[in-house]
Amino acid sequence: MLAGMEYRVDLYAADGVYQDTVGFVARNEVEAVITARGLVVAKGLDRARVWRRDGAGQLQHIEWVGAER
Repeated sequence: MLAGMEYRVDLYAADGVYQDTVGFVARNEVEAVITARGLVVAKGLDRARVWRRDGAGQLQHIEWVGAER
C-alpha cells in the first residue's frame, strides 16, 4: 500500500467568498493539484487554495488553482 500525504483545499466562489474546505490524501503535490482543480470544476467554483499538512501538523501553502481546463 502506498503512503500518501494529507492535503486540504479551501474552495472559493468567483467573488472571492470562501465556500468550503475539503481534506484528502494524495500521493504527491501533482495529484493534489489535479484533485483540487477537479473539485473546483465539479462544484462550479472559481478557484482553490491547496495546502499540505507537514509531519508536525502544520499547514504549508502549495498554490492557488483555478478552474481552467
